Amino acid sequence: MPKRPTRANPLIVIKSMTKLAPEEEVRDIIKALQHQVTHDFEPAWGTGATIKYDDGQTYTDAYRINIRRTGTRDDDGYLGYHFSDAGYPIASIFAEEDMKDDKTISTTLSHEILEMLVDPACNLYAHRPAAGSRSGRGYFYEVCDAVQCVKYEIGRHQVCDFVYPEWFEHVWPAGSRKFDHLGKLNEPFEVLEGCYADVYEGRHAGVGRFRTIWGGKEGDRRGRHRLNHRLTSGGHKP
Repeated sequence: MPKRPTRANPLIVIKSMTKLAPEEEVRDIIKALQHQVTHDFEPAWGTGATIKYDDGQTYTDAYRINIRRTGTRDDDGYLGYHFSDAGYPIASIFAEEDMKDDKTISTTLSHEILEMLVDPACNLYAHRPAAGSRSGRGYFYEVCDAVQCVKYEIGRHQVCDFVYPEWFEHVWPAGSRKFDHLGKLNEPFEVLEGCYADVYEGRHAGVGRFRTIWGGKEGDRRGRHRLNHRLTSGGHKP
């Protein structure tokens, strides 16, 4: 591990605050998450991380993830999310909701870690220009949302598929590149059925709007999307 964490290789510290996610199990999940970041994610994005369980030390300049038993009413519609606190992202994972939906917390941990690495402050987006009657959009830099319904296994734990940088670049023709790790996407800004993307959509008549778009049937949304919350955090919806 580097003597001091860097933007290209931050320290991510995970702590469980619930018996639903025993420390021993979380430590084993961390091994799979570290493998994903080092062997799958870093070669594609150029950003890695050192992931460890919270041993009660004082961690300087660390990204943090807290696994909680459940969320509050304000957290309805999320299995987990991250936001930026004094420049360093903090994520909350809600074990009770997550276990009901995914039967594990490992995929949400994977989802949040990868998105923290790319957009720790939750303020980046990619522009897709308008074309004909299609309005322009800004796609938030959430690297798992568009493929969040697809998982793969590392050891005995599931982790989340993720998009490659080319997914955010409208210049690539369909089929010309690999747009996600598992090769499920065919073109930039494509969203798999059952998955989603948070966007800012322009309007020809004036002011744009924030919205969630879902793959498959337009407007088929599972869970509740809270626009005001999305402006300051990146989340994993069921």
